[in-house]
Amino acid sequence: MDTTRPVVVLTREAARAAMTKVTVAPVTSTVKGLSSEVPVGPVNGLDHDGVIALDNTLTVPTCLLGRTIGFLTGEQEAALARAVVLAFDLDLPLLG
Repeated sequence: MDTTRPVVVLTREAARAAMTKVTVAPVTSTVKGLSSEVPVGPVNGLDHDGVIALDNTLTVPTCLLGRTIGFLTGEQEAALARAVVLAFDLDLPLLG
């Protein structure tokens, strides 16, 4: 299946130029209601509502990444950090 799918790149920006692979989280319209999901939508540059699915992270070659199609708000970045803690069951204090 040759379908382009939106993702959020989780690898820190400062390291990306030196990397041949990056870790990403898919953006999906399938909402499961998990605490590890972060809502996104047209306000972020997408054409529909969906969630960033932190339970489904994967590492992909950088050559597979396309153009930037959107952005996260500061509030969503904080929610993303919280969702990472929850998705990976990290023993860290939750933000916010």
